[in-house]
Amino acid sequence: MMFPVLSVLSLVFYQVISCVSGAEFFSSIHGMTKVFGYEQKMLLHMQKFLSDSQGKLDFLKARLREFENERNEAREWGPAYLESPINQYLLNKRLTVDWQRVENLMAASTGEKPLTRLRKFRLKPDKKELEGAIDGLLRLQYVYRLKAKDLASGILDGVDYGTQLNSEHCVDIARLALRDQHPRLAHSWLMEANGRLAGGEQEEKLKPQILALLVQAKKELEDFRGLNDTYQELIGIQPASEEHAKNYEAFLDSLGARALLNESKPILEHAPIPEEGEPVGEFQAYSLTCSGHWRLTPKEQSHLRCGYVTETHPFLWIAPLKAEELFQDPLLVLYHDVIYQSEIDVIRKLTENRLMRATVTGHNESLVSNVRTSQFTFIPASAHKVLSTIDQRVADMTNLNMKYAEDHQFANYGIGGHYGQHMDWFYQTTFDAGLVSSPEMGNRIATVLFYLSDVSQGGGTAFPQLRTLLKPKKYAAAFWHNLHASGVGDVRTQHGACPIIAGSKWVQNRWIREFDQSDRRPCELWDDSLASYALILELSKRNEAEAAAR
Repeated sequence: MMFPVLSVLSLVFYQVISCVSGAEFFSSIHGMTKVFGYEQKMLLHMQKFLSDSQGKLDFLKARLREFENERNEAREWGPAYLESPINQYLLNKRLTVDWQRVENLMAASTGEKPLTRLRKFRLKPDKKELEGAIDGLLRLQYVYRLKAKDLASGILDGVDYGTQLNSEHCVDIARLALRDQHPRLAHSWLMEANGRLAGGEQEEKLKPQILALLVQAKKELEDFRGLNDTYQELIGIQPASEEHAKNYEAFLDSLGARALLNESKPILEHAPIPEEGEPVGEFQAYSLTCSGHWRLTPKEQSHLRCGYVTETHPFLWIAPLKAEELFQDPLLVLYHDVIYQSEIDVIRKLTENRLMRATVTGHNESLVSNVRTSQFTFIPASAHKVLSTIDQRVADMTNLNMKYAEDHQFANYGIGGHYGQHMDWFYQTTFDAGLVSSPEMGNRIATVLFYLSDVSQGGGTAFPQLRTLLKPKKYAAAFWHNLHASGVGDVRTQHGACPIIAGSKWVQNRWIREFDQSDRRPCELWDDSLASYALILELSKRNEAEAAAR
C-alpha cells in the first residue's frame, strides 16, 4: 500500500467564492475546518432562495430547519465539534449527499440567482470524500478495538461526544467494510443498523439491504447456519427477488462441501488478542502497540532514565534540555519543551494554504495511499529565521550536522488520520529508482519528530518492535537513529502514527542525512546490524570460559 502525485489543496481555497469541487478534505482536519465554513455560506444562499420562493415545497423548509439545528449544535460545541470523527463523517455526508437532494428541488425557474451562488459553494458529490471518512471510522474501530454500538452512539474510546448515527449511516459503513474485506466489522455494523431501524418506511427500505449484506458477511465468516437463517428471513420479506436467490445459490456453489448449514460459529467483533509467541503480522503489531496491548513491562523499563542533557553542545551548559529515555538500543529519546508557541504560530502561518495530500515512497515510485491519511508540505530552512533557529536547536539536541538535512516537513492528520508502520530510512531500490532527493547526501541517519499540538485521544507514535508508544505532547520532540553504526538500515526503528480518535494532530519532521556526519555518528569496530555489543560480550565470555575449560 503506497501513494501518485499530490492534489494541490492550496489552489482550491485561494478565494472564498472558488468552486470546491475536486478538492480532498477528509485527509486533514485543517482542510475539514475550512470546508466547514462553506456549509454556512450555503445555508445563507438557501435562505435567500426561500425568501424569493415563498411557495416552494415544504420539504425544503423542513430540510433547512434540520440543517440549521445541526449547525446550531456544532456552534455550541465550538472548535471541539470537528474533533469527533463521527461529526466529520456526518459533515461529509451532508456535503456530498444531502445537499444534492436540496439542489435538485431548487433547480427551478424561481430563485435562479441564489441557486447559482449555492452551486459555487457546494461540494459536488465525491465518493472518495465519503469513503475516506468511513474508512477513517473503520480504522479507529479496528486499531483500538472499539465497538460499533459505541461508535454509533457517539462514544469514542469511553468519551461520549453526543452524536448518534442512524440505521442508514450504519448500513453505509457496513457496505464499505465488506468491500474492504472486514467482515467482522461489517457484521457488527449491520447488527447495529438492524437494531436502530425506526420502523415504517425506513424499515421497509433498509431491512432487505441489511439482511442481504448480513448473508454476505456470514458467508465470509463461515457462519453457515446463520447465513441460511438470514436468507430465509430475507426471502420472507422479498419472496420474488430473483437476485437474492441467485446470490444465495452462488454462495452455496462457492462453499461446496463446506456448506454445512447446521454449523454455526459465534461471531466476535474483533479477533482475540494473540497469545505470546503467536505469529503476528506487521499491521497487527502496529495496531496492538497503538491500542496499548503491546507494551514494555515495568521490569523492562526500570533501567530507563530521565534527566537534563548538557553534553552534546556547550550552549546546553547554560540551557540544558529535559530528556526522557524511552529505549536504549536502539536509542529513542523524548525531549520536552524544545519548541515554543511563538514558533508554532509562525509555522502555522507558513503552512497556510500549502498543505497537500501526503504520499509514501515505494520501491519504484511515490504514491497516494490509505497507508497515510494526512496532508503535508515541505518548507526549506531558509524560508524563515524560525526554521533556522529550530535546526540549530536540533543540532544541539542530537550533536549531528544539520547543514544537509532535508527541508522541514509539516503534516496535519485527517479523519482517523494515521501513517501505517514504516521505516524512515530508504531502501537501495528507492535510491536506484531515483526517488531520493539529493542522493549524494546519503540515507536518513536520524529523525527528530516535533509535536506541534496535543491530541485529545489517539494519535500516538507506535514502535511495534520496541513495544513502545509515544503519546503526542505539545512542545516535545522524539529523536532516534534510523541506521546502525555500520550504515545499514535499522528495522527495529519501524514506527507508525496511530489513528486519531479525536483532535487535530500537527507534527514537524526533521530528517537528517548521513553526509558530513563522520565525526559525529556512532562508530563501532563490528557490524552492529548483525550483532549487538551485548551479544558480542556474551559470546566473548563464553569463548573464554570454553578455552579455560579445555
